[in-house]
Amino acid sequence: MARAILIGISGYGRIHLGLARAARPVGLELVAAAVINRQEEALEVARLEREGCRIYPDYESLLRHEAAGADLCLIPTGIAWHERMTVAALASGLSVLVEKPLAGSVSEVQAIAAAERAAPGRFVAVGFQDLYNPEVHAVKQRLLAGCIGRIERVRFLGLWPRPTAYFSRNRWAGRMAAEGVPVLDSVLSNAFAHFIMLGLFFAGPRAAEAARLAKVDAVLWRTNAIETFDSGAVHAVSPDGVEFWFGASHACATTREPEIVIEGSAGTLTWLHEREWRLETSDGRHESRAIVDAHANRAAMMDAVRRRLTDPSVFVCGPELAVAHTSLIERIHQVATITAAPGPVEIRNLAGIEGEVLCAPEAEARLQEAFARGALPDRVVSSVPPADGHRSFGRPNVCG
Repeated sequence: MARAILIGISGYGRIHLGLARAARPVGLELVAAAVINRQEEALEVARLEREGCRIYPDYESLLRHEAAGADLCLIPTGIAWHERMTVAALASGLSVLVEKPLAGSVSEVQAIAAAERAAPGRFVAVGFQDLYNPEVHAVKQRLLAGCIGRIERVRFLGLWPRPTAYFSRNRWAGRMAAEGVPVLDSVLSNAFAHFIMLGLFFAGPRAAEAARLAKVDAVLWRTNAIETFDSGAVHAVSPDGVEFWFGASHACATTREPEIVIEGSAGTLTWLHEREWRLETSDGRHESRAIVDAHANRAAMMDAVRRRLTDPSVFVCGPELAVAHTSLIERIHQVATITAAPGPVEIRNLAGIEGEVLCAPEAEARLQEAFARGALPDRVVSSVPPADGHRSFGRPNVCG
């Protein structure tokens, strides 16, 4: 039985807690956890203690007392704490499953990679859950075998409305940094990071590699009162000439589930999130297969990490792969300026979403049109709204 410890049980920590419990029948036992908000989580703490899980007030004491008897450390914490906690866990002799994105800067990813190299027999797995889906690797092999010829262009678009409360749910949401550590949290680095990573992975030159980008440009828009951006589009080119277009928004009235379109010299492969992938070739062949949902991907991720503890051949998304995403996000902030979203802002109450959503309909329309063209939307010169939570929108339209 492999033994795991967990840093945090609130927020996304609940997901990791559930995954660890579900993995017990197949050989993973949660033996201890760090809980900094014990009073708020009193019921869950009581349940954990009944299950025999020991509770500590912080991750330092958790590692100090439990690392020697454990194999794996689960780190579903905020971006600003990934590097310090991962390095500490590795130094304590543990392998790590850390939530995505791996870090807010390439230098932190490099520090994690160095710590991994200094811990023989230990590994870091990053929680890009879709990469643990066997269907992803089946598609990658098809692409490497030339099912659509030479890959020429990869496009992605996703629209997920988020209420204003989403951007104040923790200390780092929508922030450039937290506690002096880079975060670069945004629509492209967090909720839609999975699909950026998938697009880069599908276009990677080898089975376990992602594409690297030589030229990057972006249009970044802000509607909510945050430091970073909630709508944006990126155009990039790899050293071998593959074009990439990534776009997404949380300041939208429409939900458009993530779609990745991979265009080649002899066909197109389309990946539709939690639905299916479709292959259409220039000689008239058509093929499609169903894709499992996020819950199944997370379960596959935890199972892969558990098996990797005893079998080094099992695939996990390590720092050398995850850095492709961090590098792109860091580059976006170096080359582009965040501006206010074009057009009027509307306050919407949308079905299925608790709380008001600030929408930028013109920005949403421009993203959809730009996705179809595979080019950046036109830039709009405008003032940047303040990021102090007190943005004035004049007289916004209120829509039901």
